[in-house]
Amino acid sequence: MKAPVKIIVAGIVGTSFMTLYSYYRAKKEKQQYREPELLNKLIDRNKTIDVDVSKKHAAGWVAHYGVGVLFVLSYWVLYRKALHSPGAVKVLVVGSGSAIVAVAAWKVMFSASPNPPDNNRFGYYRQLAIAHLIFTLFALATYKALGQSNKLLP
Repeated sequence: MKAPVKIIVAGIVGTSFMTLYSYYRAKKEKQQYREPELLNKLIDRNKTIDVDVSKKHAAGWVAHYGVGVLFVLSYWVLYRKALHSPGAVKVLVVGSGSAIVAVAAWKVMFSASPNPPDNNRFGYYRQLAIAHLIFTLFALATYKALGQSNKLLP
């Protein structure tokens, strides 16, 4: 299977498992931690974009999965250029780096919004970091399972 298809499939699988975890934590903690719905609220409350977006609108889902594919693409570039055959420790480091990028991006989006969605920010960022470790694990395992060319894992 060609690398672009593997990147897309791995991004979808990783994002799906991450999202399942986020929905689980949201229900357990009775907080709004569901990324696609948060993205829709941010889009809907943005005064420069004239779009009526409900919490189940496709925009948040497309953005969420699109970013997941971009994360896997960045892993692919990173592994080809620098990491080569990473083991578990390097995968954990990359997952932690992804978590830091994600938390920073959400902090920027929340602070840039004139009316950001309400949730427990500390709890959200904590679950988001764990969700990105889950994302990295499932995305890279899926990429590896799809074939060994352009491999990300040993």
